[in-house]
Amino acid sequence: MRDLTAQVTSSLLQFPEVTVEALGEDEITLDSALCGKFSGGRSGLAWLACGPQLEVVNSVTGERLSAYRFSGVNEQPPAVRVVKEFSWQKRTGLLVGLEEAEGSVLCLYDLGTSRVVKAVAFSGRVTAIEPISNDGGASVSTRHLHQSLRWLFGVAAVATDVGHVLLVDLCLDDLSCSQNEVEASGKLQVASGVHIPSGIPQRREAVTREGRHLCFQLRSPSGTAVSTLCYISRSNQLVVGFSDGYLSLGNMKTLKRAHYTQLGGGRIPVCALTFQEPENDLQNCCYLWAVQSTQQSEGNAVNLHLLQLAFGGRKCLASGEVMYEDFTCCVKLFSLDLSGGIFPWRGQTSNTKFLSCQTIEKFCNHADREDNINEVISPDTSVSIFSWQVNTYGQEKPSVHLGVFDINRWYHAQMPESPGPEEFFHDCPYFALWSLDPVISMTSPNLILDILVHERSLSRGVPPSYPPPEQFFNPSTYNFDVTCLLSSGVVHMTCTGFQKETLKLLKKSGPLISEAIRDSYSRCLVAGLLSPRLVDVQPSSLSQEEQLEAVLSAAVQTGSLEVLTGCIKHWTSEEQPSSAVNLRFVLEWTWNKVICTKDELDQICVPLFDGSCNFIDPQTLQSLQHCQLLLSNLSTVLNCFLTEARELTEKGFSDLTNKQLVTSLIFLYAQVVIWFCRSSLLPEGLDDHMHLSRPFYNYPLIQSYYMGHREKLEHLSRGKWDSDCLMIDGMVSQLGEEVEKLWRRDEGGTGKYPPVSLHALLDLYLLESIEESDKHAITIYLLLDIIHFFPSKTETLLVSFLTAFAIPWGLVKLIRGFWLLDHNDYENSLALLFHPATLKTVSWQHMRIIQSLMCQGEHRRALRYMQMMKPSMSSSSEVRLFLTVLLSNRCMVEAWGLLQQHTTKLNIEELLKHMYEICQEMGLMEDLLKLPFTDTEKECLEKFLQTKSGIQNHEFLLVHHLQHANYIPALQLNQSMKANLMNGRDPRLRERAVARNSLLDQYIKILPTVQRKLAVERAKPYRLPSSVLREVPRPKPLSTATRQANAGNVHTRASLITKVLSRFKEAWLGNKTTNFSEYKKLLDLVVRPGPSHSVAQNETQQQPPCEASTSFVASSPPRSNTHRSSSQNSLPRASELNVLETPLVVKVTEDSAVTA
Repeated sequence: MRDLTAQVTSSLLQFPEVTVEALGEDEITLDSALCGKFSGGRSGLAWLACGPQLEVVNSVTGERLSAYRFSGVNEQPPAVRVVKEFSWQKRTGLLVGLEEAEGSVLCLYDLGTSRVVKAVAFSGRVTAIEPISNDGGASVSTRHLHQSLRWLFGVAAVATDVGHVLLVDLCLDDLSCSQNEVEASGKLQVASGVHIPSGIPQRREAVTREGRHLCFQLRSPSGTAVSTLCYISRSNQLVVGFSDGYLSLGNMKTLKRAHYTQLGGGRIPVCALTFQEPENDLQNCCYLWAVQSTQQSEGNAVNLHLLQLAFGGRKCLASGEVMYEDFTCCVKLFSLDLSGGIFPWRGQTSNTKFLSCQTIEKFCNHADREDNINEVISPDTSVSIFSWQVNTYGQEKPSVHLGVFDINRWYHAQMPESPGPEEFFHDCPYFALWSLDPVISMTSPNLILDILVHERSLSRGVPPSYPPPEQFFNPSTYNFDVTCLLSSGVVHMTCTGFQKETLKLLKKSGPLISEAIRDSYSRCLVAGLLSPRLVDVQPSSLSQEEQLEAVLSAAVQTGSLEVLTGCIKHWTSEEQPSSAVNLRFVLEWTWNKVICTKDELDQICVPLFDGSCNFIDPQTLQSLQHCQLLLSNLSTVLNCFLTEARELTEKGFSDLTNKQLVTSLIFLYAQVVIWFCRSSLLPEGLDDHMHLSRPFYNYPLIQSYYMGHREKLEHLSRGKWDSDCLMIDGMVSQLGEEVEKLWRRDEGGTGKYPPVSLHALLDLYLLESIEESDKHAITIYLLLDIIHFFPSKTETLLVSFLTAFAIPWGLVKLIRGFWLLDHNDYENSLALLFHPATLKTVSWQHMRIIQSLMCQGEHRRALRYMQMMKPSMSSSSEVRLFLTVLLSNRCMVEAWGLLQQHTTKLNIEELLKHMYEICQEMGLMEDLLKLPFTDTEKECLEKFLQTKSGIQNHEFLLVHHLQHANYIPALQLNQSMKANLMNGRDPRLRERAVARNSLLDQYIKILPTVQRKLAVERAKPYRLPSSVLREVPRPKPLSTATRQANAGNVHTRASLITKVLSRFKEAWLGNKTTNFSEYKKLLDLVVRPGPSHSVAQNETQQQPPCEASTSFVASSPPRSNTHRSSSQNSLPRASELNVLETPLVVKVTEDSAVTA
C-alpha cells in the first residue's frame, strides 16, 4: 500500500478560553475523562463533555455555540456519558445520557435555547442512545414502525449496563411543561402487551397524566452491558452491540429479534457500527460494519468486521427512501485487524485506539432517465472510513491512520475475506490508507477525540482518459477534506489521492520535466494517469519524446495546466538555445492534440447526426465531455503562448492567433453539442415523429410553415413591397454567404432557414467570421420553433440553453420579438421590442420590421413602431419607407416635414416624386395641394402632374395653378383640356368641364382688362411666320494679337512638396527590402526568447482585425483577434482554419439503421 500523507491546511483553531476552563476544571476536581465527538449530522456541530459540563462548538471554526452544566438530585453531580444529535419540529438538539449515583437520566437538550426541555429518569447506568423517530401519530414517516410505536411522539432507544434496551416515548407533542434533569419524570412505565395496539393510547394518556413516560422493552436485562446502538432506517432494524462481542438485530416492525451472533474477534466490546449499501446488488444485500475495540483498557485490539445482510426484496417509499424487506440471514464476509497486522515492518504495537467510523454515499442524478419512477436507486459511490491511533514501542508520538474501504471495488475484486499482505505493499484495489501524522506533530500533546471526513469534499477528480484506467477507480485516487477534533480545538486537513500527488510532483518539477522525463513517465504510469494503451508497453521501448508527450497528455487531460504554462513562462524568459526548441515542440504537440481531439469529436458526432442511433448512452456523453475538457485546457495553453511570447514574427503571430481561434471555436462547438445531447434533441433519430414524449427537430413541419409564409408574403406584396421581410431571413443574410453555402451542403438544403438538420445548424458554430452572440441568436430562434411545434410547449428547454451559455436576457427578448413577428403575433412582438431591457435594434432590423408590418397591412402598428423607436434615416430608401408609413396613416403634415428635413439637392426630385405617387395612390392629392410649396417643389409637382395621363391629374394641376395665381398657365391648361374633351363622349366628364369652364370664366372677369386680353390671346393658338435664312460673314474683332503659348510645366508649391515626399518613399522602400532579407531566415521560428520587455500586448493591438464583423446585434461585444482586414480577405485561407471543417453526414436508411 502506498504511503499517502494528509496535509494540514489550518492552524489549531482553539476553543474559547471559557470552554477550555469549564472542561478542565471538572477534569481535575472530579477526576473525569474528557470525551467528545462530531455530531455527524448536517448541522456541523461537535460536542465535548467532562463530568456534568457539556460544551457544543462549531466543527469548522471551533466557536462556542451552546453550553450547559447538568445538576444532580444529590450533592454529587451527574456525568455525561452519551450524546446523540436529535432534530424535531425544525429544532436542533441533543439527546444526552446522564449517569447519576442511583440511576440515569435521558435529557432532550435544545441548542437554540441552551436548556433541557425533556428529562426522563430510569434505573441502571446508561451506555448507549439511538434516535428512532422524531415524529408520531398516523404520519407517513412512521408507518414502517410497529403499530404500538406509532402512538408515541418521538422514540429513542436507550441501553444500560445490564443489557436492558428500552424504546422511550419522548412526548414531543407536549412541550408546554418544562422539565429539567433535576425535575425529571419518575420511573419509566414499561408497557406490556405491545402486540395489542388498541390499548396503547389510553395507557399513554394515563401515564402522561401521572408525569411519567411510556416505554417498550425491546430486550430484557441479561447482565451483559450494551456497548453501542445503531438504527438502520433502510432495513428498519435496530442493531445492538454488546461488551462481550455479540451482536443482535431487532426488527422495528415486529419488535422481535431477527438475528443474534458473536463476532470473530472474541469477547471484545463492539464499540461502533456503520451501515453501507453497494451499487445495484441484484441479491438485495447490504452491509454492516462492526468494530471491536478495547477502548477502556490498554489492550491491543481493533478489529473490523463486514457483515452481509441479505433480504428478500427492497422497495422505494413515497418519501424517496429505500426500504429493504424480508430479512433472511447475516453472514460475516470480511475482517481486518488494525492492531498491527497492517504494518508489521513499523515495529511492535503497544496500544491501538479506535477513533471513528463513518459511511459516505453519493447518488448520481438520474432525472433524465425515463425508467419507472418507483425504481429503487442505489448509491453510485459508497465508502466506509475508519480512523485509529497506534502507539509503537520506542516512539514518543503515536501514529494516526485513516482507511477508506470502497465496497463497490471490493465487489469488483471478487469479495475477498481479508486483504493479503502483498496488497498493502502494492495498490489495494478496494482499501486505501492515509497517514495523519502531520496533525500529531503540530498539536501534540493534545488528544485526538474524533475525526470527520466532509461528505461533499469526497471526489476522484478528473479521469485521465475515457474509458478511465482501472487505477482511477481505486480508493487511493480519492481526494477529501478532514477535520480533527482535539481536546483544545479543531484542525483541518486535506487528503489527496496518489494521482493528485503525482500531478503535484509534476507541477513542482516545472521546466525540469524535460530533464527527468523517465522518472515522470514512470510515476504517471504507476498512478494510472497515462493512456490505457501504454499500460502494457515497456517504457524502454519508447523514446524520450514519446514519453514526454504521454506526460504532457496526462497533464492536459487532468487539468494540471501549470505543468505546461510553467514551462512556457520559464522558457520564454530565459535566453537559452534549447528554449526555442522546447517551445516549438510544446506548441506543435499542443496543435496536434487539438487536431486529434477534433477528429475524435467528429467520430463521436457522426452517429448523432446520421440517424444510426436513437438514444445516447452515458459513455458517449462522457467522451464528449472529455473532448470538451481537453479543448478548454488546450485553449488555455495556446492563450499562454500568446501572452508570454516575447518576440513573434508576423507569420508566427498570425499562425498562433489562428490556432487559438480554431481551438476556442471547436470548444464552443463541443459545448453546444453536449447541451443538445443532454436536452434529448440529439441524436437525430429516423423515427423522431413517433417520440412525442420529448421535443425533437421536426424539419418537414417547420420548413412547410416558412415556405407557406414566404409565399403568403409574396402574394401580399403585390410587387409594391419587398416580400423578403422575414426577420429570420434577415438575420441569416446578415451573417454572409458562408451560412447559405453551409446550409446548401447537406442533401435537401435550401440555403435558407430552417437548416435541413441539426448538423447544419451546429456547424454554424465552426464559422470563424461570425460572432458568438449571432450564432446563439439563430439557435434561440430555432429552439423557439421547436418549442412551438412540440405539443407540450415547454419553456424549460430555452431556459436551460440561456443558463448554460450565459446569454443576456436582452438578446433573448430581441430574438423572441423577431420570432413573434414572423409568426404574426404583432402585439406581443412589439411589446417585447419596446421593452427597455431588450437590446436596441439596428438599421436593417428597423427596415425589415416596418416592411413586414406594412406588407401585411399593419399600417398603424408600423406607425406606432416608428414613433416609439425613432429610427435614424441614413439613406433615401429609408426615408421613402418612412414617408410611405406616414402617408399610409394619412399623416400628411408629418410626412411633409420629414421630407423637407431629409432632402438634399441630389435626392429631392426622387423623394418628391415618391411622395406625390403615394399621395396619388392613397387619394391624398387634395390634402397635398393645401401645403405650402417652394419653387423646386412646385416645379417637381407640375412636372409630375404633366407627365401623368388622366383628366384628374390635369384638374389637380389646374387647381394648383389657380391656388398660386398662375392664371395664364391655368387658362392654357383648360384650353388644352377643352380640345381633348371634344373627342370624349363621357357625360360626367362634360359636366365637370362645364363646371370647370364656369370657374375659369369667373377668374377671367376679375382680371384687369390688359391681362385678360393677354390671357385670352395667349390661350389661342398662334401662327408662326415663315423664316428666311441669310448667310453673313463671320465678324472680326477690332483688336487682337495671337501669340504662341509656352508648353512648359507650371511650377507650384504643391508640386514641390510632392516631389520631396516621393524621394522619401523611394529611400524607405529601399531600406525595407534590405532589412527583410536580414531576418528572412527567422520566419520559420514561431516563438523564440528575446528581451525582457514584453511586446505581445502591443503586437496584439497593432494587428488589424482578422475577420469582418457581421454581427446583427446592436451591442454585441467585439471579439479580440477575430476580425480580418480587407487586405487579408484576398489572401488564401489559413491552413489552421481547415480543421474547422466537419465530415459530410449522410442520413442512413431505416433498414440500415435497424441492421446496425
